[in-house]
Amino acid sequence: MAPLVPILIGAAAKVGAPFVKALLEKHVGGLAGTIAGTVVDQVAERVGVEPEALQTVEPEKLEAAVKEVDAIGPELIALYEAGLKGQFELLQAELKEGFWQSAWRWGWMYLLAFFWVCAFLLFPTLKAFGIVVDPIDSPTLMTLTGWFISLYMGGHTVKEIGRQAVEAVKTWRGSHVQRV
Repeated sequence: MAPLVPILIGAAAKVGAPFVKALLEKHVGGLAGTIAGTVVDQVAERVGVEPEALQTVEPEKLEAAVKEVDAIGPELIALYEAGLKGQFELLQAELKEGFWQSAWRWGWMYLLAFFWVCAFLLFPTLKAFGIVVDPIDSPTLMTLTGWFISLYMGGHTVKEIGRQAVEAVKTWRGSHVQRV
């Protein structure tokens, strides 16, 4: 996404969009999840392309989109600030719970990470040296991971993963049927 930033800064300077120009100049770096990333995404949305394809957009369309995003700049800042405030409030609430009430989250994260490392790195390496350890059952590991994701990240994350899996299977089946 880095090559897009100079293009967008140039467009912002040309159309007189100081908000977009200032944000992109100050917050360039890893764009994903930042306010600058939000600006790039908003411009891409208004043009009707993915952010990676902004380089191929006609300058007039790009400039018009930058001007539109500049007009809603204060709203973007307010939304970004509200998100940060919500994250801070969640952190404060978790700290008030105490150690043991929130320990299950990081405990499960590290336990699952250990299980995955064992299943795909440690046990196969040991097997190569002649030490056979009963493997971890992949469906069980997936089930435990799914439970953790649904408990820690919420049901919407599980629904989204499920939706993406269904779409992937439909796409695979569609391409498989066409080849046969």
